[in-house]
Amino acid sequence: MPTTDDPEFALAAAACRWPPGPARDAAVRAAAARVTDGERLARVIRRQRVAGMVHSALKAAAVEVPAPAGATIAHSAAGIIRHSMTGAAETARLTRLIEGAGYPVLAVKGAALGALVYGSIALKQSKDIDLLILPEHAEKVIALLESDGYRITFPAAKLSQAQRGMLTRYGKDVAMRRTGPYPQLELHWQLFSNRGLLPMITARAPRQSVTLSGGTTVDTLALPDLYAYLAAHGTGDGWSRLKWLADFNALVAPLDAATVASLHAHAERLGAGRCSAVALLLSAEFLALPLDPVLAARLCKSRWVRLLCRLSRRLMIPADGSSEVGMSRGGQRIFLLVQLLMATGARHYLGIARWMLFIQTDMYSSKAPPRLYFLYPLVRLPLWLGRRFGIVRQSYVGEGQ
Repeated sequence: MPTTDDPEFALAAAACRWPPGPARDAAVRAAAARVTDGERLARVIRRQRVAGMVHSALKAAAVEVPAPAGATIAHSAAGIIRHSMTGAAETARLTRLIEGAGYPVLAVKGAALGALVYGSIALKQSKDIDLLILPEHAEKVIALLESDGYRITFPAAKLSQAQRGMLTRYGKDVAMRRTGPYPQLELHWQLFSNRGLLPMITARAPRQSVTLSGGTTVDTLALPDLYAYLAAHGTGDGWSRLKWLADFNALVAPLDAATVASLHAHAERLGAGRCSAVALLLSAEFLALPLDPVLAARLCKSRWVRLLCRLSRRLMIPADGSSEVGMSRGGQRIFLLVQLLMATGARHYLGIARWMLFIQTDMYSSKAPPRLYFLYPLVRLPLWLGRRFGIVRQSYVGEGQ
């Protein structure tokens, strides 16, 4: 069982074990026996975004949970299926559109990951469609998607041509929406805001093909880079949602010890060794990943890895079961500390500084000429102080409008 006194979280974690089978069923039954607060369970499942996994596991284990959790989870699980079917079809259509125009593209996370690790798009909850392209193709691919009915919503709803030319210089992606029941599209040319984190994984990285519903296929990252990316993505977000750990665990669980050790070594070479170590240790702790004892002992030797695990537990399991990381200053400080600890090297730390100094929503909402955006760090601190103490109006840079 997970090392937590939170019975609702323990049930969610038991339900996210992979693969399904008698061992998971027994863990779900044992965890469910401790749950007495159905309303809190529903909030925890919603916070962790694992309703599809929990609904499937409860059904397999023939377990009923206190009201109103059962009905709420079932309703959410049905919504995940509908959303995933739309997202899978749109992911396949968009990759064909972009590839057909001659631009390399990879589907990351979302339906592609769900189909790969769970064998179904019905379990994983995904809010967005995430596509990875090359930075030099960003303007042309954005124009292609706009001609297809998409419009940019982030970093700003309206961008001048000069501002569009700055997108790849200061950001990693744009968010786009299309009228209708379609998920948000996040078009990435970098995987992380921190440019020092896995910069070598691009749309030209080795790939593998994944079959979605209806027999359509899309390409995603090949196993070694996908492993490193999921470990870095989850650690970068402090593993603050169980769903990210569940996805990583489902990718690793079918692999033998030698393959897992090889993947960890690959992550180390890419500068994501601490991220890999944290992901493996938390998967073993919460999701019963059968981690090789020799490798586990080696990973635990790092005090930084142990600290990252402690911080991740705090972010993953809030005291009230449902609060978000950004709702408290304490959570924000932990999140920043995680960024500082998760990797090493000057490039990583410079990437953190750049990420903190260049706030896209501020820059694109200001009236400053785009050619002067490089000066933004000079006003970043006084603007922050002004907001903090009410000296400068928010409308000065357009935030909150």
